Amino acid sequence: MTFFWFVLLVGVLIFVHELGHFVWAKVFGVKVLRFSLGFGPRLFGFTRGETEYVIAAIPLGGYVRLLGEHPGDVVSKKDEGRSFAEQPLWRRMIIVLAGPVMNLAFPLLLYFVVFLGEHDMSPAVIGTVLPDAPADGHLQPGDRVLAVDGVEVRTFYELMQRVEGSIGVPLELTVERRRQQVEATVTPVRAVETRALGMTREVGRIGVSTRSPLAVIGIISPASPAAAARLRSFDRVIAAGGRPIERFADLVQVLEPNRGGTVPITYVRPRRITGGLADVLELSFYEPHVATLTPEPGPGSGIVRAGIESSDLYVSEVRAGSPEAAIGLRPGDRLLELDGQPIRLFASFIETLQTSDRTEHELTFRRADQVISRRLALTREQGETEYGERFDRFAIGISHWAPTTTEEPVTNPSPLSYAARESIAATWDMIELTVTSVVRLVQGRLSVRSLGGPLSILEGTQTAASGGPLDYLAFMAFISINLGLLNLLPIPLLDGGHLLFFLIEAISRRPLEARAREIASLVGFGVLVLLMVLAFKNDVERRWPDIVETFEAD
Repeated sequence: MTFFWFVLLVGVLIFVHELGHFVWAKVFGVKVLRFSLGFGPRLFGFTRGETEYVIAAIPLGGYVRLLGEHPGDVVSKKDEGRSFAEQPLWRRMIIVLAGPVMNLAFPLLLYFVVFLGEHDMSPAVIGTVLPDAPADGHLQPGDRVLAVDGVEVRTFYELMQRVEGSIGVPLELTVERRRQQVEATVTPVRAVETRALGMTREVGRIGVSTRSPLAVIGIISPASPAAAARLRSFDRVIAAGGRPIERFADLVQVLEPNRGGTVPITYVRPRRITGGLADVLELSFYEPHVATLTPEPGPGSGIVRAGIESSDLYVSEVRAGSPEAAIGLRPGDRLLELDGQPIRLFASFIETLQTSDRTEHELTFRRADQVISRRLALTREQGETEYGERFDRFAIGISHWAPTTTEEPVTNPSPLSYAARESIAATWDMIELTVTSVVRLVQGRLSVRSLGGPLSILEGTQTAASGGPLDYLAFMAFISINLGLLNLLPIPLLDGGHLLFFLIEAISRRPLEARAREIASLVGFGVLVLLMVLAFKNDVERRWPDIVETFEAD
């Protein structure tokens, strides 16, 4: 079945490509002798009108044979004016360009179908508010945004569409908070969004996300009421005061009004399974427990007086041999400050470390009630991304455990406009990614090992087909864009090579000499063979690395 899906993918894209040449040749009255899907021996076909339609044995290409396309073609009296060579230069350029353009336009339809299949979307509910972001102090976790500047929004996507395009423009948000409607003014700031290959774009951001932290807790002090109730950091609360608890915000809501009353707490604690296969797979299970929690009486939030906070800033794992391990950081430690500045979110902390120009930092953390400061000297790691781009960045040797969840999805309120908008954006992003990849390959910034050939496409087809029809169509769109841009490269034998010849003809006011075209075609053929061999070599190395290593050793 993998081979079937592969042949179908290649066949559809070749058909689309050649259809571009075919249609515009017909539009300009050029005689089309053959429309062939595949190369090599003819399997079957038929003739309709003046054109022979053929399915050939090798399904890795195709062609449209035009009258007068080759110098040796004989043009009869009745076909005068209908050969390709007799057409004005601009018509010949359009006919040749139409194939790659069809491959670049076809993904608009494919992506439209893909995005039309996205029925469920995240509601416009705030899950997390990033510290020091524009929304900090204006929006709260659990807020449901109802409208932006008086225009109704129902999904987080619609909210972000307004935010991304409103850098520096105050937005009036209508928000539902604890069953009450409130107004909030938030001004998006300019942010740089990093994409594949390190490409960036500027967008508006207010510092919110849909993901809400689960009720996984951190114990602030061993002298706190939570510690007295024998709660530990990384326990997950599932019920409090007789109410089910899922998000940390739910726990806050239960404990916030508490003034010293006892609250029954049900929680689960991860426990490592040891022995046998469990040591290899690092298996754990959750043990259920019940506790009674009595926050200290007094003003302020009950969860603070209980000595509980989110587990976000608590270290859950320290990699052996890392700089973090060298300074004595341990699981359970709570991060406090970096270079004298309070740490308010683990993700922001990691981003600061990885983007800073400094190698050394002053890290302050708390262990039980002891505050410790250490000089953290980071090390760098080098390698290649999945795209073959080399990277050199700081290695981070710690992680945390703060699982998140999202609200129940809602039905996409505008499926057609959403699919149209996103198909254009996805097609453009993929074109930009592919062009950038080619440029960086030429510059040497991208490894030639990132090139893939038929085996990579075959493997990608298998993965996409197993993911369902929408994944398959998305992969077809990706390959279509690559095929279209590949054909535009100024290499003789490709459409881009023909366009290069036409450009020379336009400048010199006469066609390129036949001998020069022959030499250029031979060079182009050599380049294509070299690229194919290199891509196939990369495919083999990725698929069977052990065999390649053994062969090279011998």
